[in-house]
Amino acid sequence: MVDGVVKERGTAALTELLALAQRVRADAIAVDNVYELAPSLEELQRLLNSATHTPRLVQVTVIGDKMYQLSSLAASLGLGSGKLSPEQAAEVCARLCFIGVGSELVLFESGETRVVVSRGRQPVQGGMSAERYRRNIEGRILLKTKEIKSILDSKGVDYDVFISKSAYGIERSVFIVYASREELFGLIKPVYDHDIQVRIELVEKREPFFASLAVQPKRTRDTSEYLIVGVDPGVTTGVAAITLSGELKALFSAKELGRGQVARILLEIGMPVVVATDTFPPPEYIKKLATMLDAVLAAPQRPLTVEEKRRLVSEYVSSSAQQLKVRDAHQRDALAAALNAYLRLQPKLTEAREKVRRLGLSIPLKEVEALVAKGFAIWDAIRQVSRSCLVPEHEQLTPRPAERAESAFVESLVDKLNDAYKRIQKLEYEKEKLLEKIKILENQYNKLLNLQAYEIRKEKEIEALKTKIDMLLKENNVLRGEIEKVENELLVMEDVLLKAAMGEVILAPRFSTIDRALSIPYASKIVVVGALRPEDLKNLREIKNKADLKAIICEQTFPEIFAIELASFDIALLSFNEAKPLARVKDVYVFRRDEVEKAISEKLKKLETAAKDRVRIIMKNILEDYKADRKRLTKS
Repeated sequence: MVDGVVKERGTAALTELLALAQRVRADAIAVDNVYELAPSLEELQRLLNSATHTPRLVQVTVIGDKMYQLSSLAASLGLGSGKLSPEQAAEVCARLCFIGVGSELVLFESGETRVVVSRGRQPVQGGMSAERYRRNIEGRILLKTKEIKSILDSKGVDYDVFISKSAYGIERSVFIVYASREELFGLIKPVYDHDIQVRIELVEKREPFFASLAVQPKRTRDTSEYLIVGVDPGVTTGVAAITLSGELKALFSAKELGRGQVARILLEIGMPVVVATDTFPPPEYIKKLATMLDAVLAAPQRPLTVEEKRRLVSEYVSSSAQQLKVRDAHQRDALAAALNAYLRLQPKLTEAREKVRRLGLSIPLKEVEALVAKGFAIWDAIRQVSRSCLVPEHEQLTPRPAERAESAFVESLVDKLNDAYKRIQKLEYEKEKLLEKIKILENQYNKLLNLQAYEIRKEKEIEALKTKIDMLLKENNVLRGEIEKVENELLVMEDVLLKAAMGEVILAPRFSTIDRALSIPYASKIVVVGALRPEDLKNLREIKNKADLKAIICEQTFPEIFAIELASFDIALLSFNEAKPLARVKDVYVFRRDEVEKAISEKLKKLETAAKDRVRIIMKNILEDYKADRKRLTKS
């Protein structure tokens, strides 16, 4: 539709609709529900931001704070009746938009444009070639960034720039330009190639809203609170806002946050009177933001250290009744900057409150505090607020003759008051000078204290290092002893292996019980067990079937019955007194071959002799019993 006349009808897909809006440079796209174009506000912003020309998006069914049916609006305004077909509904939407019915969905900031310079594609893996390719791309991004800065500076266009640096140049840069996208046509050209790309986009609103087509409402700002604002600018910008009484009103951080966005957020909270930074000299971003907000710039005499910023924030969080959570270093630095400015202003603000209280004037104290925070002398701030609140605006009356004498008296009092005021100003000036001298002396004193604290810390660190060295020396000595022990064991093992190879020694594995010893075959046919249990006596007959052993050596003492039973299977049961080991390497004992074989032979012979003696005694007893029985039978 052009000037209320329908030029073309039909159906089209969404991409075709956007292409048509681009081609004819449409002023608005009118719909009955914006969510028919995209499921969310973020998708709508992305959809419209991708075009070089962005028409207004109007929902004709939203009027004020209410939403109406499209058919009801069409019937009431004589544009149609009954159920509307898609083509009829489209025409009704266009006509309602043309006559100013409906509301525009404001998705983007007016007068702000984002220019993004970044790589066109990611370099693939490829060793040195990939590094060379990356160096080339980041160098080109650096040159393009410098070129855009030069163009904007030459045309006097205001902007903020956020740069992500890299090893070879710049990985990405983002310009927030305070000009419309149309104003940048011909100055900055979009680039889309394999290496780098330059995108020109609108700046999305953080909170989109509907604005009536009939009356554009003015968005009021909250001036109930005057704010001290701390800002930590960078690729990620941190912002903190506290009142003149020290209450935290806002604490947030975001990537690529332009001054315009920061200013709009702050003006919705209150009226900034001080913009503070934690560095010196203050960044250009802070200076421009203070000018934009008509606020005073507060910067420390030297950059705050990380320790100072941590202490400021920690003390504030611990003393605050609010549940505060500082999420990152940018928020911490911004809050520290605001608190540092607040602590410097606090004595003056306290003095101003006390003077207003003593005067008993019914004037807004916050106004006085705001002027003092902006740099006004306390009495000047009180007078300015008093004049605006207490002195009514009226026409000047001509004094009567009877009042002239009284007027002269009043004038003399005014002169005296002016003299007193000048003296007060002089005294206040001298007081300021003395306070400055005190501050300089305090700084010098603090430097001396810091130097002294540094020396104390240095001595403590030296003592701590000495203690650590002593501990390390002790550990070193322990480790040396362990190494010597291991080396001795290695020597023993080497000697054992050599003697084993020569056949001089026997290697006998060691087991805790005889059961485990019977489950594995051994080349030496000799094993060592920890102890023999009473129940093992019942199972001794299985030993001959399970293992071909010559000897069992027991670490602990054992009943002689075990030795007798085992000897019946030609197995010698020896103690450590009978076969002394040369060494033990973990669970392997080392014995001299000749000593063990001699001990086995002697043990078996001894037990055999004892067995023969027992048999002889038994036979003798049996014979004697037989003779006695024969005698009894003969007598009977």
